[in-house]
Parts: sequence; structure tokens; C-alpha cells
Amino acid sequence: MGMQALNQGILTLKNPVMWIYPIIAGLFVFAAVMFGLADITDYFGLKLAILFFIFVSPFFIAGTYAAVKSGDFSVNAYIKSAAGGYFRVMLPCFLLLFAIILLTFIATVPAFFTGAAGLFVFAYIIGIALILLTFFFDTAAIFEDKKIFESLKRSIELVMAKPLEVILFYIVAALLVFVLFMGYTMIWSSLLAEEFEPLLTMSQSELAAFSQDPANLVSLLGEHGVFVTAVLAGIAVLLFTLLFMPYKAIFYRDELTVSLISMLGKIPEKSDDSNLSVDDFYKK
Repeated sequence: MGMQALNQGILTLKNPVMWIYPIIAGLFVFAAVMFGLADITDYFGLKLAILFFIFVSPFFIAGTYAAVKSGDFSVNAYIKSAAGGYFRVMLPCFLLLFAIILLTFIATVPAFFTGAAGLFVFAYIIGIALILLTFFFDTAAIFEDKKIFESLKRSIELVMAKPLEVILFYIVAALLVFVLFMGYTMIWSSLLAEEFEPLLTMSQSELAAFSQDPANLVSLLGEHGVFVTAVLAGIAVLLFTLLFMPYKAIFYRDELTVSLISMLGKIPEKSDDSNLSVDDFYKK
């Protein structure tokens, strides 16, 4: 089921609007890596990436999902849908980030004073579980026109109702990340083999001391290595976003909601409503 959604998602890439967000995401990651490696102690690149994915990405996420939902891949429809769905995607994202930060802070303070590292581990597990359960809030917001808390609740309901399908979805997504990461690593190491040559002559103690300071790696890479790293990171994010966004949208549309509706028996098999689309169903 997961691979079928991925295959159908790939077919949507013939439409130019499906490339808008991946290209922009790749450019922002390129800029974030360049800024981050330029001054590794400033964390400006990390701040830039966080701001982008919270406040900029929701616009393009909404447009991309709406295009898949409606089947209208025109630029005008994309922009209109993106503007209309921006806050329905951005606000739950902001709320989730705030909840995770608050949870981490609540667990970190007592762990710092008491030395109970288990509290931090527990908070980390809860945070991961929260992300996995609410992972489909953005698709719920666009495909079903859900508001901030409704979209979060809807995601939890669907994940709990279809756990096997969701697990398969995560497995396919993890494999996609693994393949892209391995490809990135192989190309990155081969292109920068000359820059890494000094590492081959270092002893174990020298390598251990070298790895303790990230600035040493930046210095070793040089301007050329930093640029190559940023370019490859941008391309990797572009490819992942290009494949993952339509995959997630079609999986939600065809596997989660349709399967759940069928399972609950809410659409009569023999009536005038039997040909209702998912969109029409939720409007009734």
C-alpha cells in the first residue's frame, strides 16, 4: 500500500507546481548550511532553517496538498489554495513545536538539578510519540478543512485507527531517507576525497581531538568543501521533499481516510451517494 501511494505520488511530478516547494526548500537548506558552516558557533543557519520550516513552508505545503486534493495543478489555483490554507498548517505546527520545547524544558530542569537523566529520556520519547501521532495534521487541515485543534485530533484518530498502514508509511519514508542519505554520503566523500586526505595520516588520539571541535572540520573542508556540502544538502532536501510531499498527500487521501471511511461503513454501497469523493463526503 505504501509503495503504491509513492508510485502515484511520483506521477504527479509531471506538473510543474509540484516542484515549487522542493526547489525553494532546497535553496533554503543550501543557504542555511552555508551560513551555519561559515560561523559554526553562531547557529544562524539552524535558526534560518527553523524559521523557514515554521513560517514559510506552510504556504507551499498547503498549496501542494490542495493541488493533489483538487487535481487542479494550475499556478493560480496553487497560490490561492496556499494562501487560504497557510494558517491552518502553520498554527498547529507552531503549537506542536511549542509543546515539544515546553516538554523538554519541564523535563530538563529537574534532570539538571537532580541528575535524573531518565526524565529527559522520558520527555524525548513522549516528544517523538507526539510527533508520530500528529504527523498528519497538515494533510487533515487541507484535505478535510480542519482547524488547528481539529487537525491535530484528526491525525491522532487516523493513526490510532490504522496503525499498520501508518507504520508501513513510516517504513517507506525511512527507506527513502536512508537511500538519499547514503547517496549523499557517497557523493560527498568522493567529491571531497582530497580535502579528507590529512585525516588518513592522523593517529587515533589526533582524530579524537580533531572530532571534539566541529570548527576543525569546517577548516579542513575549506571554502570549496563547504560549498559542495551545502549544494549536496540542498539537492538531497529537494529530492526528498519532491518525493515525500505527494507520497504523504496521496497516502492520506487513498489509504487513511478512504480506508477508514470504508471500514466504518459510512458510505452506502448502493445509493446515489456511492460515488461520493472523499471531499464530498466530508462536506455532507
